Amino acid sequence: MDQYSILGRIGEGAHGIVFKAKHVETGEIVALKKVALRRLEDGIPNQALREIKALQEIEDNQHVVQLKAVFPHGAGFVLAFEFMLSDLAEVVRHAQRPLVQAQVKSYLQMLLKGVAFCHANNIVHRDLKPANLLISASGQLKIADFGLARVFSPDGSRLYTHQVATRAVGCILGELLNGSPLFPGENDIEQLCCVLRILGTPSPQVWPEITELPDYNKISFKEQAPVPLEEVLPDASPQALDLLGQFLLYPPRQRISASQVWNEVSRTKELWRQLCLRRWSSCKASQMTLGTQTWKQYYLCRSELEFRMESGRPEKDFICKAIAGHNGGIDELAYISTNECRFDGQEKSVVCTVSSDSTVRAWDVQEGTEIWSSPLQPAALVNLVTYPRLQLVVTVDKLGLIKVWKAENGREWASFSLPTYSSALQACDHPEGPFLLVASAEGVLYTLTVPQLQPLSRTSVFPSSPTSLLCSPDCQWVLASTQDSDLGPKVFYTRSLLCLVEDEPPVSTTLPIWLTSRACWAPDEAARLMVMHRNNDSGQLAITTYELGAKQSQEGVDVVVQQIASFLLPDTMTPPHLMKGHGSQVILLVSGSELVLFTIQGLQLAAFQDHQKPVTSLWVDQSRVLTASFDLSLRVYVWNKENKFPVLKSCYHLLGGSHRWASGFTHVESDSMSIVGVEARSIGTSILRSYCFNMQHGSDDCVN
Repeated sequence: MDQYSILGRIGEGAHGIVFKAKHVETGEIVALKKVALRRLEDGIPNQALREIKALQEIEDNQHVVQLKAVFPHGAGFVLAFEFMLSDLAEVVRHAQRPLVQAQVKSYLQMLLKGVAFCHANNIVHRDLKPANLLISASGQLKIADFGLARVFSPDGSRLYTHQVATRAVGCILGELLNGSPLFPGENDIEQLCCVLRILGTPSPQVWPEITELPDYNKISFKEQAPVPLEEVLPDASPQALDLLGQFLLYPPRQRISASQVWNEVSRTKELWRQLCLRRWSSCKASQMTLGTQTWKQYYLCRSELEFRMESGRPEKDFICKAIAGHNGGIDELAYISTNECRFDGQEKSVVCTVSSDSTVRAWDVQEGTEIWSSPLQPAALVNLVTYPRLQLVVTVDKLGLIKVWKAENGREWASFSLPTYSSALQACDHPEGPFLLVASAEGVLYTLTVPQLQPLSRTSVFPSSPTSLLCSPDCQWVLASTQDSDLGPKVFYTRSLLCLVEDEPPVSTTLPIWLTSRACWAPDEAARLMVMHRNNDSGQLAITTYELGAKQSQEGVDVVVQQIASFLLPDTMTPPHLMKGHGSQVILLVSGSELVLFTIQGLQLAAFQDHQKPVTSLWVDQSRVLTASFDLSLRVYVWNKENKFPVLKSCYHLLGGSHRWASGFTHVESDSMSIVGVEARSIGTSILRSYCFNMQHGSDDCVN
């Protein structure tokens, strides 16, 4: 038990107490079930043995709870399970009304896949109920508590068959549709009465095998006709009622099996399309690429990928590779491959890096090899941006020389020289054509065409002050700011930078704040900007959120700025050095080694202290959050968006190399299939460390 720190008590079962705990070394959150042996001579309880045996038989499935370890403790032993946030009984109990059809379908689908997998491995659970169906932070349903499980024989030589479980699935489906149990009996007799009241009294004509049951005719019940299920569940669809009826048939051999339901449902193309669009509705259409796949294959493969990214088991879920090649430190990296999810064998992750060794290089992340390297440049390269759709890379060196490179072969396309070094680069893939924004050390904003690097405009923003740039998600706005200055940040309407009218400045506005330190855009909004600055009155750090819009007038275009929220950061909080947005409402801040989440109104959602040393890089998308640290680890977090505000779950560490040679991670980036970090070496060089998640190809079902 020394390797775990107890965080609290979850509950108590028939054979032990369940605790929430954290692994001391990895930081992984688990559920520990302590099983005490009342008398040593009695040995391990049969239920505990059955649970261990069953889970060992069917390990490594995304719809069965994972048993991570079993170890002795005092006069007993401990089972370590993956931690799950809730269970289906709690979900149903706290729902305002019966779950909507989409939720019922989703939970039933995951339950059927789990049950079918158990049956395929000759395991029958025998205690399926909502309380034993655990729900993860990401909404994944997993079957748990195998204490009553039995092995059954496919040839029918054993009493237990899969139909025992499929009736239980029917009862669970009925509870999901009804919002409460269909047969709410307090004991066996009362339960039987509830069943007979709805399904009617069985007879040998309907169920010939009933006379062979051990207790047949010991108790007599009055004859009752079945009640039509549409009267019991008037709000359920005809398809749901038909399926429920097949699950609840009296003769076990006539009941539909979990695999039958799954196979019949899985043939429906439109169902799979709707499942994909509903589950990944926040993704852009361009990120859902079928290629040569069907919607079913896409759904199963992407579900498996998310499962592996959330589990993070070395070798099982991902392969780690160290990729060396640069002779200096890596100053920046970016993916040049498109961030699309595809699983037809055509997917490939490629990153580009710039280094103090005066080269830009491209790397195959899966293979762990260099694709190309540029010739030595006149000066060290300090920054880069990529245009994945155009397959272009743009770099700048410490003297201000900007170059465009073809991503496929590393050939130079065009160049442009600044009079001084560059303080910021921003790639903008605008609907009217891609362009590049560059801020120089003298406080001038340049707008250049891509790929030719022809100047479109030159605007003085903050004279003699290094300027930071942030382009909005829709590329219609760009924020220009200079850190800790009395000059307020400026927001430019990008269309006016592209089509500058002679003798007229570009359309812009200055925000009424100063001493700006950090800023970010809300990725799910076209133009929602969050800015960290000093409060006018107290000087305390504050975050103010603005909505931006363009209004056409007789004189031209006016910028409309509306403040929609503002709050003060806690006095006790060290000034954050990293800031990112998520969705429409959430702000992520890094302060030292701590990751803190706030809403734009100032409600603190969570705080994580998973690193031993300061966090150096923060990466956020719709599915995950990644942090890099000088403690030589990357931390993986996963979003769950079922609540009003997204919940972030801390999952696992990805470890770097030896502390003897490395000083920590300085950058982290990710695409749909991989994670890449820059590992700084003690001698002043850097390497890439990639983590590629395992996927199966060439089968109709990607899921084990």
